Amino acid sequence: MRSVDPQRTGTSAPAVADRLATLLEGDDQLTLGALRSDLVEILHATRLLEDLAERDALTGAYNRRGFNRIIDRSVVRQRQDGSTCSALFVDIDRLKDLNVRHGHVAIDGLLHDAAERLRRSAHPYETLVRWGGDEFVLLLPEVDIEEAAAIAERIRTSVTAEPFVCESRSVDLSVSIGVSEMRDGEPVMELVRRISAEMYEAKSAGRNRISVFHPGPVATGADCAD
Repeated sequence: MRSVDPQRTGTSAPAVADRLATLLEGDDQLTLGALRSDLVEILHATRLLEDLAERDALTGAYNRRGFNRIIDRSVVRQRQDGSTCSALFVDIDRLKDLNVRHGHVAIDGLLHDAAERLRRSAHPYETLVRWGGDEFVLLLPEVDIEEAAAIAERIRTSVTAEPFVCESRSVDLSVSIGVSEMRDGEPVMELVRRISAEMYEAKSAGRNRISVFHPGPVATGADCAD
């Protein structure tokens, strides 16, 4: 389907109403075909606008609005069929220090490239959410805690595998990742709180590592070399 410019198509309610009224004045097949074509184009433009409203402009990842819609769907599925859902909280280590040295514009480019690498290394799980600043959440529907930890480690190693480019210079980045599985019936923000806490555990243990939540009095981490 051709790309749609919402401004050109005029997807406001008055514009849509006027166009439909004009088309409905006729009753031939050509008019009905034009009506169907316009309705398809309007629907496509509406979906495009909805998707843009759920995306972070800088990184292309989902924003919190998109997160809320997707996690609600995952919760419904979990409660209906008993499927599991895990999540990761990813923080780019020491990005604030780089921001001081290089400035916002350069760091924006670095964030964009880092998000793209996170997305590629998490494939086929593509529900990446920019939580804020240098923090990302990755939802993993139908993934248990063991597989989630393996995905987190794959992401960690992909970030450190080769340097990024910032102002024509090579920059080494690493990430700290918190991992947990959703519990039956728990509020979504409790899961976010838990993976965020595990991410801070990873940071306090030296950064560039993952920390996995295990039920019980002790939360252990999967340590990796700095």
